[in-house]
Amino acid sequence: MASRRTDLVTGALAGYAASRTMDAATTAFYARQDEASKRREQDLAPGGTLRQLGQQLAAAVGRDVDDAAAARIGVAVHRSLGVGYGVLAAALVRRGWSPWAAGLTVGAGAFLVVDEGTSLSQAADYPLVSHLRGVVGHATYALAAGALLAARGPAGVRR
Repeated sequence: MASRRTDLVTGALAGYAASRTMDAATTAFYARQDEASKRREQDLAPGGTLRQLGQQLAAAVGRDVDDAAAARIGVAVHRSLGVGYGVLAAALVRRGWSPWAAGLTVGAGAFLVVDEGTSLSQAADYPLVSHLRGVVGHATYALAAGALLAARGPAGVRR
């Protein structure tokens, strides 16, 4: 049986890789969006939601950061969440869940809590295609995390 530390590392690596895979999927999806939807998103979150997040977090601790620093902060938080979700999925696998079910559950939860839950006040303002990009991104995350945890095999599963 794998140690909890091994599960933690495996989950973190799977989460990081799944997060990067998600970014590739959402970038490809965004490239295919129409210009009107892109403009609407920019009107709601100039520079993108990650930059907005970075600026809000910096302001919360009394710092004024430029756009590039805000974007780096936002990406760091996004990547950290992805790693954390991978650790959570690995913990579910350790508790006997299938890697696929763990990945899908965590990916769906991340979409509902982070993408939709944090923007409830503006949810109707965003174009439908923005929400669909979130679904595609988190489904990609879920499948990538599930595949990576499944590739590890049953080592972390308690019997």
